[in-house]
Amino acid sequence: MAQNPNPSTALDNYILGEMSTEKIPGMSTLIVKEGEIVWIESYGFADIENNIPVTDSTVFLMASVSKVFTGTSLMQLHENGQIDLDEDINNYLPFSVDIPNHISDSITFRMLMTHTSSIKDNGTVMNTYYSIGDPTITLADCMERYFSSSGSDYSATANFHTNPPGTSFDYSNMGTALAGYLVEVILGIPFSDYCNNNIFDEICMTNTSWYLADFDTSYVARPYKWQGGQYVPYNHYGFADYPNGQLRSNITDMANFAISYLQNGTFNSQQILNSTSVNEMLTLQIPNIENTQGLNWYMEEIYLSGGGVIDLWGHNGGEDGVSTDMYINPDNDIGIIVLSNGEGDNLYVVDELYDYALFLNTSGVGSPPCNTTTTINENYSKDRKLTKIMSVLGKEINEKRNMPLFYIYDNGTVEKKIIIE
Repeated sequence: MAQNPNPSTALDNYILGEMSTEKIPGMSTLIVKEGEIVWIESYGFADIENNIPVTDSTVFLMASVSKVFTGTSLMQLHENGQIDLDEDINNYLPFSVDIPNHISDSITFRMLMTHTSSIKDNGTVMNTYYSIGDPTITLADCMERYFSSSGSDYSATANFHTNPPGTSFDYSNMGTALAGYLVEVILGIPFSDYCNNNIFDEICMTNTSWYLADFDTSYVARPYKWQGGQYVPYNHYGFADYPNGQLRSNITDMANFAISYLQNGTFNSQQILNSTSVNEMLTLQIPNIENTQGLNWYMEEIYLSGGGVIDLWGHNGGEDGVSTDMYINPDNDIGIIVLSNGEGDNLYVVDELYDYALFLNTSGVGSPPCNTTTTINENYSKDRKLTKIMSVLGKEINEKRNMPLFYIYDNGTVEKKIIIE
């Protein structure tokens, strides 16, 4: 576990108290400020039954925090001139998506990113898209079944609202799933691959993936519910409409993403968006309909200990056995991330971390370089020489980081280790 640069027993006790109140078994917390991690601490258990503690390397299901990554991918296409945010999405789809009784009204990318598309979440159908482990049907099949008028899950009344697109706000998981599918259709590659190549790899999110199969699940926090006075585990699960919430990551990878938005789309020398795009995503889009909504990001009120409130840009997430929060304040260059494997509310922890962040000083060192090489000194026997180090996602790396690693030797043996800095 990384050393916390600004430890606080009082803050530790507050967080542990909130975990007890909210019935959360495990939690990772982090503050970034001026490009640095100035607080990082993990608590409780990732797997109660196997007595596995949460560490800073523990991977959590992001739930709806995933939506800001889907939005980032669309914004990259917009930057590259491949889409216009205000054009009809039917210009790209292999089947038409129309709001019944309003088929002459276009659904735009911006509407998908602001939950104003009039696409409704049909919970009965969406529950059938869940599976133990990764989804069993493709994103393309899921979208065709739900949105095409000839699809097996299509319903003019249950899948869509009655109002014209662009006229009202209604949070839409299926709208975000459709946004991810559009990236896939436009570029002709799987949405997950696009994110790997153009977001995660660019800013060293080496323990981040849309699919559970990419992980050693012993490092993935098991989701829990509180029932009958005890924690009851869920199986690890996935869902076919995955761009709206199936991303998994750990606290340090998420720090890189938050820093990139706080630094106008750049993590060190690696750029995922330009400053114009970041500013547009963090700008109110529909004040006459929903006065907190940007492009996938939204504003959340945080209560300050000295009185008053402040609006932070971010997103939260909630799924079975999961609660997540990520918020940033570009004015103060502060980001707060809280990841947990319970169904309670993390927001009081976010409040307390933000209060603490206001008074923290930075070293001026900034975040570690994304692609530096570190000399690896290993003791090995004559019959076993270290040949490579792989992350839990199977990516060869050339630096030691606070993450689970596979050490692969020339005699075919493999060891699994966690490197502690």
